[in-house]
Amino acid sequence: MRIVTLIALLATVASASYVVEWTAPATYSSATAYTYNLHAGFDVNGDTIPEVMLMDSSALKVYSGVTHGLLWSMPSNGYAYIQYPVVANTDGDAAKELVFQVSNYTPSYSCRFYVYDCGTHALEYTSPVKSGYAYTAVADVDGDNKSEIIITSGAAGSRIMEVYGSNAAGVDEAPGGAPEVSVAPAFPNPTGRSVTLAFPAREPGPAPVLVMDATGRIVRHLELRAGEPALLWDCADDLGMPVPAGTYLYQCGPQSGKVEVVR
Repeated sequence: MRIVTLIALLATVASASYVVEWTAPATYSSATAYTYNLHAGFDVNGDTIPEVMLMDSSALKVYSGVTHGLLWSMPSNGYAYIQYPVVANTDGDAAKELVFQVSNYTPSYSCRFYVYDCGTHALEYTSPVKSGYAYTAVADVDGDNKSEIIITSGAAGSRIMEVYGSNAAGVDEAPGGAPEVSVAPAFPNPTGRSVTLAFPAREPGPAPVLVMDATGRIVRHLELRAGEPALLWDCADDLGMPVPAGTYLYQCGPQSGKVEVVR
């Protein structure tokens, strides 16, 4: 009896399989789905859940894995295909940007990159056309809390690397690059466990508070209750996981500040 039961259980396990949960249409023969394995690596809409990118020939399409719906579509503007989508904060404001490269093989290889605001879906910047086989990457390479856009282009023997940076004033920078005087103190600062974020000049009523890492990625959504000038952040992200050591920005309306987390 036990042998029969064990065989039945093994048969049940062996018969388990995966199924197609949902699909999305594509028109280009080389259309490619793209997403990071890191949580929120492609969090376009700020809900901490990564979206799925579909790089079609005519557009870069952003799908929600939760609703399975098409959230956003950006045209390739006449170029043949789209490459290297990256979500990062390139101008230092509260909303991240979506950066991607568009390329063409005919009559000769050329490309350019586009920068879209994830909050407004507006096109913020279009680079000049680059010749030769190009590659676009995005990273904060100078530590100013705004990601730069790096593109390599040109032919063999004459290739060039160019680093593009936004001159927009971010949440931690004032025009001209001078540090902004914080009006939102944090204490204790630095902190290793929890920190009180104070907003003494806030408007009445409840208000959202965003905590961002050094790249501008939102790691925690908080809410300041009506009538309370401060709240406690436990130095954890929206999933309840402790954030790594580093500098974090926090913002409530026009008030912002920094806190250093040490481990």
